[in-house]
Amino acid sequence: MFDVEKYRHTYPLSKLEESDTLDRNPKGKMTKPFIKGPIPMDWFLQAMQIPRRNAIAVGMILFYLSGLQQKKNGIVLTYRRCKDFGLERKFVSRGLKDLEKSGLIHVSLKPGQSQRVDILSDIDLP
Repeated sequence: MFDVEKYRHTYPLSKLEESDTLDRNPKGKMTKPFIKGPIPMDWFLQAMQIPRRNAIAVGMILFYLSGLQQKKNGIVLTYRRCKDFGLERKFVSRGLKDLEKSGLIHVSLKPGQSQRVDILSDIDLP
């Protein structure tokens, strides 16, 4: 018999929950990690048109980190951080290249430093 559970991917959220992403709301209750918006719909739709799905996954991680760092420019993206989401280095690299080729982000890399990503949200759809 075919076992669907064998192929199901689970994200290691336990690593995320152990990190500094947990916060307390005003009543003192712990909150779970979330992607802080707004995510521009035109940005999201253009990212969804990229054939490989790794681009949209990497894009959502960028918006997640953007919310943590409270900025849209100069987001520090490390491969170690992406491993917390269960993503391999090649997967992230391809996603960044596809997003940059589509004009959704700009990646700057200096020798010996982590990648810095700018989310470009003022785009026009064709």
